[in-house]
Amino acid sequence: MKLRLFAATAALLCLLPLAAACSAAPDLAEYVSEYRSRLYSGTEGEYTVVASFSERETPYCADGNVGNMTQVFEVTLAAADNTRTYAVQFCAGGKEYCAELSFDSVRMVHSYSQSMPAPEEQSVAFTFTDTEDETFSLTVTAQSARLAETLELPALLDAVYAAERERFDALSDGRIFRGELYVRLLAEDGENYFYVGLTDRDGRTYSMLADGATGAILATHE
Repeated sequence: MKLRLFAATAALLCLLPLAAACSAAPDLAEYVSEYRSRLYSGTEGEYTVVASFSERETPYCADGNVGNMTQVFEVTLAAADNTRTYAVQFCAGGKEYCAELSFDSVRMVHSYSQSMPAPEEQSVAFTFTDTEDETFSLTVTAQSARLAETLELPALLDAVYAAERERFDALSDGRIFRGELYVRLLAEDGENYFYVGLTDRDGRTYSMLADGATGAILATHE
């Protein structure tokens, strides 16, 4: 009798790690297809610069699966004169970057993107010149919009998961998460927010707006 009881107990103990593995929630950070973690903005006269740093999949496809990730720093210039062909020069992380901007006739901005590490500077000075007019030069200093109290990605995902656990769990079997996340830092009126998009493998996206400091869900849309 004692031998049978010991064998049954041993078998149960062997199964416990398997049960724990099946019930464990997946690490949602592994399923983030875009994370915009840095945001800069500045204005000089009638010229406004917005710059952002993101880690995102390439090619970009909202299909519920995470692809290969790249680091991208994007600069956009809203200019008083769109007839000019602008070039930009700036320093970040001790390295100097320069390039010609492309004009987006839909958004009416001049833009450029660069593969580079995340900048740690609290401000970045962007100097713009005209490739066809040597007399034109403009420097716009863009300040970081990310606040000290803004959550890092793991803490944000924990808060969002806690608030929408049923929706997240519906896409998970405890080991594999059948979806992808888009997380974008936002700034408005001196406050930080996060857009969090949850996309399933049918391409459906559930959108959430979260408080930047607490991760509390402020609004949703599907």
